Amino acid sequence: MARKSRKNITLENSVDTTIKVYSVGVYVRISVENMFVEETIENQKNIILDYIKNKQEFKLFDIYEDTNFSGVNFERDDFKRLLEDIKRGKVNCVIVKDLSRFGRNYIETGNYLEKIFPYIDVRFISINDGYDSLNKDSNDMLLIHLKNLINEAYAKDISKKSKTILKQKQKDGKFIGSWASYGYLKDENNKNKLVINKDTAWVVEEIFNMRLNGKAYSEIARNLNERKILAPFPYLYSIGKIKVDKFKDVVWTMTNVKDILNNEVYIGNMVQNKSYRDISNSKTKKRIAKEHWIKIENTHQAIIDKETFYKVKEINENTKNKFKDLPKKYTKYHNENIFSGLGLVKCGCCNSSLLRFRSSSIKTKKGYKEYVYFKCYNKYRNLCDMDNIKESIVKEVIFEELKKEFLIVENLKDIVEKNNDNVYLQENRFKEQLSNID
Repeated sequence: MARKSRKNITLENSVDTTIKVYSVGVYVRISVENMFVEETIENQKNIILDYIKNKQEFKLFDIYEDTNFSGVNFERDDFKRLLEDIKRGKVNCVIVKDLSRFGRNYIETGNYLEKIFPYIDVRFISINDGYDSLNKDSNDMLLIHLKNLINEAYAKDISKKSKTILKQKQKDGKFIGSWASYGYLKDENNKNKLVINKDTAWVVEEIFNMRLNGKAYSEIARNLNERKILAPFPYLYSIGKIKVDKFKDVVWTMTNVKDILNNEVYIGNMVQNKSYRDISNSKTKKRIAKEHWIKIENTHQAIIDKETFYKVKEINENTKNKFKDLPKKYTKYHNENIFSGLGLVKCGCCNSSLLRFRSSSIKTKKGYKEYVYFKCYNKYRNLCDMDNIKESIVKEVIFEELKKEFLIVENLKDIVEKNNDNVYLQENRFKEQLSNID
């Protein structure tokens, strides 16, 4: 049998080790503004994937996709996930179809391109703009800044146009939210219409039944968590509608339950325009007065009959009226959270952050007394056995420790002063000895 040439074998299996291989994060985005242009997520993906195809220097790590997110700020779910993967060293090259898909904020986009990405050694490529941070020939930042300014101006202009169109859709009874309300799905043939989701609609029915039977919001939430029924955000995560990991372990809360029990969507009504977020400045979200809400009846199939809904609504109102005057009895001093924003109150069992709660259920001769306590977040998830702890106890422990620290500081001050005196005496003795040498 003829021998194979070793030279040929070497050539066939050779790999060019001089080429740096980049771990690529493909970023794509569309928002409500794209009702005016022919643009799709799939189109962006295809352009980028075709660009890196058959190029040895690129190895696809993941695709990051933000749908219904404006480009004027970077508070986007999958963009945050991209940044996390960059921090962990999983991605060192970001590729977009064009700069407008990355962002439409002139200042923030410029910060990422000129400061953040170069500092952490991340390569950035915008295909349609011919921009590659690795290629100095295309690194014309003046042109890039000009494009960013145009993108920002476009976003502000499109904000005015889209606001008018979206409001008209609301008046027509069309659903315009990013995700369908819990218990529903968007119709596959019409994204502006809601259809019942059999996987979650029964949970909504149970929530209403429990409320009719006298269960409090907190009791209903606890019941659902104990039965390991997925809360709204974890459910969306499980079906791939949300991809950010921080949502997958969120549990049922009183707010979730309260929102469901007061939402007319479950009797077939569409109530929208409750809040407003300007597309050109989407960091700020403003509530809209109730008289300006847009309510259209009988737009989709109901999950709850109207009789049940209004019975529950009456229970909710009675409960609200029963306790609405209680907070007025509290002073500002009692309500103040001195630990707010510190993030230092941790569980001694699992090191998870403790949540602060206020209760008005304690009645004394002088009236109702506020009871403030901390509870472990993991307690809701049955991952920790820590009992509630009064805020007054936490304060007492901290103040006692502070006293000890102050005493230590005072003692140190005395020691330093004594040492300084000793140094001064030693210095004088040394000078005296020097003068006696002659």
